[in-house]
Amino acid sequence: MQRNGIGQLLGKIRDLEQDLPEDGIQRIVTENTTLKQTARQLTQENRRLHERLQGARDNTRFLDKRVADLEAQLLAGPDLPCSPPPAD
Repeated sequence: MQRNGIGQLLGKIRDLEQDLPEDGIQRIVTENTTLKQTARQLTQENRRLHERLQGARDNTRFLDKRVADLEAQLLAGPDLPCSPPPAD
C-alpha cells in the first residue's frame, strides 16, 4: 500500500516536470528563494514591531501610574505637601 502511494507520487512529480517549460524549474527555484527571503524579512519586521509595541505598552503603564498619582495629589488638596514622583 505504501509502495503504491510512493509510486503514484513519483508519477505525479514526473508528469509535473514534463509539463514545465525548460526554464520552469529554475524560475520556481528562484521564486522559492525569493519567497524564503521575504518570509525571513517579514519575520524580522514582525519581531521588531512586537518589541516596539511592548515598549509602548510599558510606557503607557508608567504614564497611567504617573497620571493617577498626580490626580491623587490634586484631590488631596493644597493642605498636604506634594510628594515626589515614585522612582521607577
